[in-house]
Amino acid sequence: MHFLHYQQLAETNTEFVIHEEWGQGRSIFGGLTAALVITHIEAQVDLTGRDLRTVNIHFCGATKADTPCQLRHTVLSYGKSVVQIEGQLLQHGEVKTQIVACYTLPRNSSIAVDLPPKSFPLAAGDAPKLAFEKGKLPDFVQYFDLRYTHNNMPYSGSKDSLISGWMRFANPKEQLDNSGILALIDAWPPAVLPMLTKRAPSSTITWNLEFMYPRPTLAIEDLLFYECSAIEADQGYAHTEGKIYHPNGQLLVLTRQMIGVYDKVD
Repeated sequence: MHFLHYQQLAETNTEFVIHEEWGQGRSIFGGLTAALVITHIEAQVDLTGRDLRTVNIHFCGATKADTPCQLRHTVLSYGKSVVQIEGQLLQHGEVKTQIVACYTLPRNSSIAVDLPPKSFPLAAGDAPKLAFEKGKLPDFVQYFDLRYTHNNMPYSGSKDSLISGWMRFANPKEQLDNSGILALIDAWPPAVLPMLTKRAPSSTITWNLEFMYPRPTLAIEDLLFYECSAIEADQGYAHTEGKIYHPNGQLLVLTRQMIGVYDKVD
């Protein structure tokens, strides 16, 4: 089932199951579960005129395939300018994905800081696509169009952690919204995996995103540019930091993750 199918289920707030083709190891792809919580929040709460500014995500447990999922939310505060909402995806009454999202109304301010447009190392049309091979890549990757611009593949024993490239859904049908952008960002492997020399499990534990505005218009066929690297790693945990850009070079999103890396068995 395509991403849009699950978005529609999340909007109607019905109980649903996620097929194993969205799997990532023993769990469902975290980018999907987080995106569905955002979809649920935005469908259930009046956020007219408000922009999604920040999302704080905790992956509290593995979301199982073909197991009923429920979504719920609580409005924590609804101020004149800022709304903060908690959302959760649950299975068997247990929280699997927990989110706090912050939405804001634009305000007048004398402060304005603009970064120069990003210069991309390789145009989207020149970047090679990642070919999906079942059994060699997580199943969910089949739904994404990922194009590397830096030859840092997972488990290649690289001396640096940088991962960069262009991204969109494999068969884009609608303009990207907040939940779609969120899912795209998480489609890339953790930025520490290129430094490993053999396969090892890894798992995102917490994830923070900050969205920039005003957001320029995106065409349905547009690809976004992604770059991310580790800023610290030790004792089995890594902290990564990344940026996502519009095709015109404008910064769209900041992303940070704490990742558990299980390359050595205690």
